[in-house]
Amino acid sequence: MINKTYKNLIVSMVIIGLMAVLSIGNAYASCEDVYGGGERCIINKSFRIEKEVRIKGDSTWREKVILEDLDDIVEFRITVRNTGELEVDDVKMEDILPDELKRVGGSGLTETFDNFKPGDSEKFIIEAELTDDAKDENKSDCFVNRARVIYKDHVEGEDVATVCVEVGEISELPETGFDTLTILTVLGLGSMALGIVIRKNAK
Repeated sequence: MINKTYKNLIVSMVIIGLMAVLSIGNAYASCEDVYGGGERCIINKSFRIEKEVRIKGDSTWREKVILEDLDDIVEFRITVRNTGELEVDDVKMEDILPDELKRVGGSGLTETFDNFKPGDSEKFIIEAELTDDAKDENKSDCFVNRARVIYKDHVEGEDVATVCVEVGEISELPETGFDTLTILTVLGLGSMALGIVIRKNAK
């Protein structure tokens, strides 16, 4: 009887050991029993996405840029990081440009990548410029560009960057030469000086 008990204990330990070995490389947040038998485990996956923008040629990435030249090209940088504990495939970055912007170069608006290991990051740079309609409107406005990371048809995170247009009015240049105010000021100062001289001579 004792031998049988030890045998059962040894078999159980072997099975547990095999299950532990087979589960190496997969991280689970939690497992729960499924009605009818078996269990369902939730994989510990996590992603982070960051969206930045700059005017092409600038050295600094920002959350927001201001266009003063309507023909400037802006660059959007999207960084996706695997902050979980599982290597995954078929991860998708999707960029959603506003109607006022059009893509003119760089990465695609949709990019898919595999073998995305824990700690890895993928970077994408999209070039865009104002559409002809947006330029023709010739008014100040702001547009939000949104990017998101998708895994198994589920949005895992998103971030935005903003492009603002500032259309300034051309102010009238001042006329050259003396204006009326300048002439009156000079005459006033001259009159004061003349009055002081007359008062001194009168004494």
